[in-house]
Amino acid sequence: MPSDRLSATRRATRSSRRRVLATLGGMTLVSTAGCNGVLSGSDSTDEPIEVSVENGTDSAAEIAVRVVDGAGATLFSRVFALGPEKMGSRGAIETAPSSVHAFTPDGVARTWQYAPDLPADFDCELKDIGLTLRRDDTIEPWYSC
Repeated sequence: MPSDRLSATRRATRSSRRRVLATLGGMTLVSTAGCNGVLSGSDSTDEPIEVSVENGTDSAAEIAVRVVDGAGATLFSRVFALGPEKMGSRGAIETAPSSVHAFTPDGVARTWQYAPDLPADFDCELKDIGLTLRRDDTIEPWYSC
């Protein structure tokens, strides 16, 4: 009988650890996805551009993103495989892009010029690129620091 109690205690502890790790992971995602100069302690103008992709649908999706400069050279290219309502980010683009291309295997596509127009309180020179795949089969671009 004592081994049953030990097993139940371990399961309860494991669940608690998972909850803590999930919370820490969520906090990390929020701090890196938004403009957060408080924690970094450094000037955010020197940091590279990050690409964040959100799957705002209720099914898994693959979203390809290609970022190019004014000469058409690829600065970033990646396929994000995301579960429903999930977000992922990658990248370290050092120079200002010219345009962003995003598309899915299902034919959803969007291309736009890199032209962030954020309020003055977003204190960063190079804005991070974000996009959300919506349930209505559209891609919504956005920017952050």
